[in-house]
Amino acid sequence: MSIEQWIIVGVGFAFAFYSAVTVFLVVGLGRIPPHTNAEIPFVSVIVAARNEEENMPHLLNALLGQSYRSYEIIIVDDGSADRTHSIAEKYTAEHQKLRVISADRSVSQRARKKAALITGILASKGEILCFTDADCIPGQDWVSEMIKGFTQNVGLVAGYSPYDRTLLPVDTQQSGFLASLLHDFVRYEEMKGAIWSAGSIGLGKAWLCTGRNLAYRRKVWNEVDGFSRIMKSISGDDDLFLQQVRRTTDWSISFVRDPKSFVPTTPPASLRGFLEQRKRHFSAGKYFTLPMKLFFLLFHGSNLFLLLGLLAGPIFPATMILAIAFFVGKVVIDLVLVMKGGAMFSEDHAWTQVVHMELLCLLYNTLVGPLGFITGFEWKSDLKS
Repeated sequence: MSIEQWIIVGVGFAFAFYSAVTVFLVVGLGRIPPHTNAEIPFVSVIVAARNEEENMPHLLNALLGQSYRSYEIIIVDDGSADRTHSIAEKYTAEHQKLRVISADRSVSQRARKKAALITGILASKGEILCFTDADCIPGQDWVSEMIKGFTQNVGLVAGYSPYDRTLLPVDTQQSGFLASLLHDFVRYEEMKGAIWSAGSIGLGKAWLCTGRNLAYRRKVWNEVDGFSRIMKSISGDDDLFLQQVRRTTDWSISFVRDPKSFVPTTPPASLRGFLEQRKRHFSAGKYFTLPMKLFFLLFHGSNLFLLLGLLAGPIFPATMILAIAFFVGKVVIDLVLVMKGGAMFSEDHAWTQVVHMELLCLLYNTLVGPLGFITGFEWKSDLKS
């Protein structure tokens, strides 16, 4: 075959694969039902915190103000060098449901967040374990809504955690076009992650969630031997744990969609902070199964090839019409997915950003994604110090 014919075949395959995956995600989103579990089990809310003195008062006020009535809060100080521990400790005098403990550093020096979470879990009493991060502000009904997801056969419940730039300290908020574009992209990309999470869960193929809005049964933790099988990964206390539950247990996985379950979080304050965070997230991909790695390589490769086919049009005119048609088709199915997901996650304006944000997502996955596999990264708390 000629080069033009190879391009046409390649672009056609890329469009077919990309479209099939996207359509399946749309179907999966439609299979996320509202939840009505009415049981009131005792819940342990566990937060690992390191150098979070600025965020600690906001977090504790949000957690202590939950409408759910049967729960405890455990803050695990992960070796903070600031006043994180002392600030949290002051709250314990007036709130018996709050405890502050220090992470057991003997568990792991590499996977330090997992070590902190293990410390919290072992000290907790709840039948249900709920997790969020110190830079998050859960609404007052967060725990109540998460618990509604635990119907009889559900062992793990995931939720949405949108970035909210208004949570950034005033002295770190940047203005200007590039700063605005970064924050818009961060929020859009997080919404796309939630779409993939909810869509795959709806299809029974869960692979992604965020530890900022996550809960599971203590029985599930015990059944999979906690984090013992995934300690080699620095991150992955969310994605890798969820995949373990799906592959090795009979428990179902669910996603809560009520806006009262959303957990707003502070976005990265700078491009460097964003890149370091994302390299950390991508690093867990090194421990995905081989079929999963190949799937995502093929998906993102198809997305890239559709763009390259479009750019090759002026060089190979015989391919131009089909390349344009396939690329336009890709934009249309992206639009359908984002409209469906945007409606679910109260991001109704997101469809207006599809064209330029999807191009940025393509560049981001192509250029930043591999860095998580081949380079190190810095934690947010290290960037601040």
